[in-house]
Amino acid sequence: MRPVGGAEVVPDQDSRLNVGFEAYRCANCRRLVLAHGWTDFKPTNDWDDAPSDLWDHPQAQQPRWLPPAKSNRTFPDVPAAIESLAVEAHDCLSIKADRAAVALARAVVEASAKEKGVARGSLIAKIDELHQLGLLRGHIKEAAHEVRFGGNEVAHGDLTPVDHEAAEEILTLMDEVLNDLFQSPARVARARQRRLERSQAGPASVHTSASEGQPST
Repeated sequence: MRPVGGAEVVPDQDSRLNVGFEAYRCANCRRLVLAHGWTDFKPTNDWDDAPSDLWDHPQAQQPRWLPPAKSNRTFPDVPAAIESLAVEAHDCLSIKADRAAVALARAVVEASAKEKGVARGSLIAKIDELHQLGLLRGHIKEAAHEVRFGGNEVAHGDLTPVDHEAAEEILTLMDEVLNDLFQSPARVARARQRRLERSQAGPASVHTSASEGQPST
């Protein structure tokens, strides 16, 4: 990010603190974003003598970005409705909306079970049945249960704190569940299809090449 123009500091009437704002341009996409955060700079300071980049100054605190960064995660072999849930969970994680991310991760696991035809019973029963059907490996079944545990703490309204590191771990496990249920089988199916296509095309291509090497009559 490169600063565009100067920074501005304005007083916040509610907190009696000061908020710094500065526009930046992304060196990659060339779009503008806005950084903002609390600062000890005073609006009455002689701003001409202040640094051009507010956030390089030791008094400035780590800024937040508007619009917030997204995760850019995709799950191409996952059904669209479930993929949208998973992507939204990662987007929540990227802005440290950790409880929202964990709650969505649990929803992803349950929606995935229903997509695979396992729709009855509690989520515990659904996960265990997915394993019994051979759709989840043993350790991935345990990963799904860890996602369930994390989501339950949020969904049941116990107001249990979820730190960012724990949320990251739960979403990594959610990704593993999606891999077992959808992405890995799809990759295997594509590899098998390519092999079959090669085996069917192989003799014909060899015959064609040999024929091309013979003189015409």
